[in-house]
Amino acid sequence: MFNKEFLKTLTIMYVEDDETIRVSLAGILSKIFGEVIICNDGASGLEQFKNYTFDQKIKIDAIISDINMPNMNGIEMVQAIRESDTEVPIVFTTAHGEANYLMDAIKLQIAYYALKPIDTTELLENISKFCMIEHNKKVIENKTKEITQYMDIMHHISTIFNVDLDGNIFESNMMLSQLSEYSQKELLSMKIDAILHNDALVTSYESIAQMVKENSLYKGKLKFSSKSGNTFYLNTTVLPMYNDSTNELQGYIYIGIDQTIDELEKQKTMQRVRQNIVTQRSKESGLVSHIKELENDIVKLKNTTLSSSDTQLILDKLSKEKQKVSALTLQIEHYEEKISSLTKQKDEMISGGINKIRDKSKNNKDSIQENRKLQTKIIELQSKVSKLEAKLRPNTY
Repeated sequence: MFNKEFLKTLTIMYVEDDETIRVSLAGILSKIFGEVIICNDGASGLEQFKNYTFDQKIKIDAIISDINMPNMNGIEMVQAIRESDTEVPIVFTTAHGEANYLMDAIKLQIAYYALKPIDTTELLENISKFCMIEHNKKVIENKTKEITQYMDIMHHISTIFNVDLDGNIFESNMMLSQLSEYSQKELLSMKIDAILHNDALVTSYESIAQMVKENSLYKGKLKFSSKSGNTFYLNTTVLPMYNDSTNELQGYIYIGIDQTIDELEKQKTMQRVRQNIVTQRSKESGLVSHIKELENDIVKLKNTTLSSSDTQLILDKLSKEKQKVSALTLQIEHYEEKISSLTKQKDEMISGGINKIRDKSKNNKDSIQENRKLQTKIIELQSKVSKLEAKLRPNTY
């Protein structure tokens, strides 16, 4: 039984010179197919095919045509169509069964040869079958293109390499070469065990192959070692690879995403966490020790008998000492401000004096006398600064 929903998606061309047959069958076809292009001879059929295919860019999915027609017969029309389209399914309808028509039809790759009167159900079933074959071909072509595009992308973002049943790498992409620091030629003469890291959880081809056999595939993070000894990590999927002809297992395909940066960052984070734990435990130990010391002090105080007057005396003495420290701090701050102010004055006077000296002409007695006065003032200021600094020196108790 033909698929009505599928036929509704198709555009077909029907070519028939007999008006009675054409009108009758065209009415049936129009109810079944999405669009039916009706032509009354081969010349019209060829013209409509070119118009739809080349001008309107509309795909004609199948052609139903009589053979014997005026202006251009069906054979001639199909010969011209086959020059540009070798795949469109074509059904010939004829009242003749001569062998010469059959041979011509075979040469033109005719899909179906229907004798008049036409069995409509059989015709539709055959058209549906042939169109479905062509549709599936296109689907496979598109999927193949998509897979090819995906594989191109995968080759740029992931490592892809094949390993035979003995663990030998026999095909690899550039990504693996870049990460491993081995050339592709070098990789093709190596076993996978040579680049698997020796302190990883999985260190051998046999281990991976066994896990694939048990679970149909392997998924996990593999640790590798590069030519210079650097470590890199691949989030890897390993799939079995079969021979297309014999369907026998011939090796495994490894697809890996580089996780080196994430893994190293994770290790650094874990190291920081471990260090923090050690630090916190050390602090905890110190606090526990300090608490024990305080508890011991409390016990000692409890065992010591002090009168209230002795306690008050200690508190008063502590308060006086605090007041002395506070007063001394204020005094120091006051002296520091004075020193800063005097130092600023001294710097300004020195600067101003120097400028004045430069402005005076040479051998000017007034300039010399002014210079002496400034020097005297500087000596006085320095004397004051020295006295203040002496006051700031700590007292000896």
